[in-house]
Amino acid sequence: MAFCIYCGQVVERQWVHDEARERKVCISCAAVQYENPTLLVACLIYWRQQVLLCRRARDPARGYWFPPTGFVEAGETLEEAAARELQEEAGLSVSPSCMRLYGVASLPHMNQVYVSFRAELLAEPKMTAGQESLDVRLFSEAEIPFQQLAFNEMSNDFLPDFFRQLRDSEFRAQSVTLRRSPTATVRP
Repeated sequence: MAFCIYCGQVVERQWVHDEARERKVCISCAAVQYENPTLLVACLIYWRQQVLLCRRARDPARGYWFPPTGFVEAGETLEEAAARELQEEAGLSVSPSCMRLYGVASLPHMNQVYVSFRAELLAEPKMTAGQESLDVRLFSEAEIPFQQLAFNEMSNDFLPDFFRQLRDSEFRAQSVTLRRSPTATVRP
């Protein structure tokens, strides 16, 4: 952000005494320009003992598997965003009212917050890869392609944890902080 959202003038980093931190401040009207995390949703959709994953069609991590995930749009509830992402990426319609909170993940190094939902499908789904997916399918725990999971360097235990809770039929919403591993390499 280089310009004030209120008056359009240049902003610069300044110490804001009342907030005890450096912020971007307009040099003309002195309005503080807050830089807040981006909000995203993820969907853990399952049928029987299988979870739905999409092979990503876009970077980052093109070609790698991950649950339907995306940005929350203005005017949407979190559940509506999750249902929309599921429709866009996997061609499945699930009512927002069926989405159950699964967890919240803070990624401070990326300035992002993910809110994950889960939903159980009552019948075998007919899935279709959307524009953001190369492929979409259900995986049992034994079939998960762990070496082909997107962002595995930050969240390598989220699917085993999900399957453990699925087996126990006891889901507990959780909050975690995910950080990039210092030895992580960026995938092509």
